Amino acid sequence: MFKIFETKSTEEHLSDKYQYLMHKAYKLALTDKEESDRLNARAKKILMELKRMQYDKID
Repeated sequence: MFKIFETKSTEEHLSDKYQYLMHKAYKLALTDKEESDRLNARAKKILMELKRMQYDKID
């Protein structure tokens, strides 16, 4: 019913953060290219971390 006491996994938290940064970078791309690039770089690091976590589970 309510998800008050359920905690997110690290992957879910990073995925949400990645989506937030990409959305924000997209909106800023028209007005502030440098800030958009910085946000894209941060999002790319988070994406690499997510991929690394998934590959560790496979092994």
